[in-house]
Amino acid sequence: MTDPIPFRRHKGFTVRLGFVPLLDSAPLIIARELGLFFHEGLDVELVREASWASLRDKISFGLLDGAQMLAPMPLAMSLATDRPRTPIATGMVLSRNGNGITVSTSLYSKLVDCGATPDAPLASARALIDVARRRDSPIRLASVAPWSSHDLQLRDWVAAAGPEARHHLQIVPVSPLQMLDAFRAGAIEGCCVGEPWNSLLEWQDLGVILHAGHQIWQNSPEKVLGMRQDWADQHPEIHQRLIRVLLRACQWLDNPDHHGALRDILSDERYLGNQVQALDGHPFSLFHPRLHQHFFRDSANFPWLSQAHWLATRLARWGQLEEPTAADIRSIVKPALFRKAARSVGIDAPLIDAKTEGHHRLPYVLEGDEGPVNIAGDSLLGEHIHRWPG
Repeated sequence: MTDPIPFRRHKGFTVRLGFVPLLDSAPLIIARELGLFFHEGLDVELVREASWASLRDKISFGLLDGAQMLAPMPLAMSLATDRPRTPIATGMVLSRNGNGITVSTSLYSKLVDCGATPDAPLASARALIDVARRRDSPIRLASVAPWSSHDLQLRDWVAAAGPEARHHLQIVPVSPLQMLDAFRAGAIEGCCVGEPWNSLLEWQDLGVILHAGHQIWQNSPEKVLGMRQDWADQHPEIHQRLIRVLLRACQWLDNPDHHGALRDILSDERYLGNQVQALDGHPFSLFHPRLHQHFFRDSANFPWLSQAHWLATRLARWGQLEEPTAADIRSIVKPALFRKAARSVGIDAPLIDAKTEGHHRLPYVLEGDEGPVNIAGDSLLGEHIHRWPG
């Protein structure tokens, strides 16, 4: 990347960004710890939140300017039908993949007896319903929030077993920070959660990773940079510089040579603290190979309109939004904003804003401003195909 032109610091002007202490909060943390915000002339305060609900509410009340957000959050906040709307602008994906569906050790053995296998999520979904039917009581699973990618992946996975599946399980919201305690107490029998919680559940013999979110939607957008729309309208240059900084951080994170330093940084109590320390001796350190988490490669940071639309249709399917239009998505997701910031630091981006989702199982190439651009595969569970309506 090329170095940016030094930016005159705005004295007394601070950008407040929220994060939930998960592995994929790393772009914000690394940008701070490596001095990347400072180098761009930005004064950024990172605010740690215990749950996605508290982060959402602080953004709604104007206590935060923006945040590391779950990919569906800008849609759910901007198009809300159950609460006042808070328009959000997102011009960048921060991470892809990283979620796991982890079940208790006792439930895992029952699922295997009914034909579940880590390589076949459809068979495992049917096995889950068989277990619930045999014992004549629903299975309680947790996601981190109703309007999360975790919740949508969990529901799409179970729904693949057939329409009766909804009668045999309960999905409840549990903060990531409370997930281990919920397993220990027997309050839940499984969850869909981000890292490092799946690795911790396995490392402490509380659960087994059954599936990766990657098997439900390959290379799905997991976290995004979401800013209040009113803030973005007032501070377009600072918004551009935030994206440039975070692109640098994401590129740094995808270099395996940096993962030792990353572990040391995240183990600070201001960030993930004992969540990372508890993984001492874990064979995979921070990145579980089954979960395919990454931050930069294969155009990971590009905000596809078609992927946002697919997420919005899932929210609509489960009763959390009205059916979205192409105009709804364009009002929230800003590919042009990304292109401008990326170009200024020497990163190319696709020329198109949307594509057919679910069509590619393998990486492929699209045309960019400067030539071919690598794009990750995007297959969907059950060979679904989703076409952008715009």
